[in-house]
Amino acid sequence: MQIENAAMVKFHADDIIIKEGEIYEEMYKIISGSVAVYLRYGEKEEHLIGIYSKSKCFGETHVLSSQPSIYTVVAYDEVLLMRITKDSLEEFVRNNPRNAIDIMRNMVHTNMLMQKNINLLLDDMNEKQDINKRRTEDIKNKIKQYSINGFNLLGG
Repeated sequence: MQIENAAMVKFHADDIIIKEGEIYEEMYKIISGSVAVYLRYGEKEEHLIGIYSKSKCFGETHVLSSQPSIYTVVAYDEVLLMRITKDSLEEFVRNNPRNAIDIMRNMVHTNMLMQKNINLLLDDMNEKQDINKRRTEDIKNKIKQYSINGFNLLGG
């Protein structure tokens, strides 16, 4: 199963394998153990996307896009991974065609999760915008009320 440009790498529990926001040019296939995938790892709004185990792949967007990682991957326990570089991806898929489906499923899952998070963020922004509009209207009404009352008090 190992391919010419692939390397086996081992991580211990709690080791960060991929960090959100950083650029990588490799992906991984889990040979043994498990990893936890997070958004905003270590932050107040930390969100666990899922736990991947044996035979699952992750990091495929790095190999295909050269964009910063959209998630952090942490070793859940001791994990042995096959590292697949951008240069070895085609050979990996050719020698492991079933993994191509896993890669696509992971990408669809990540895409759907991102869309869900975008929708939640937009809902939150709209809610805050509505609250701000109500506060602004309340302040305007109070200013009008004080202006009218103040004007009347001055005999106007």
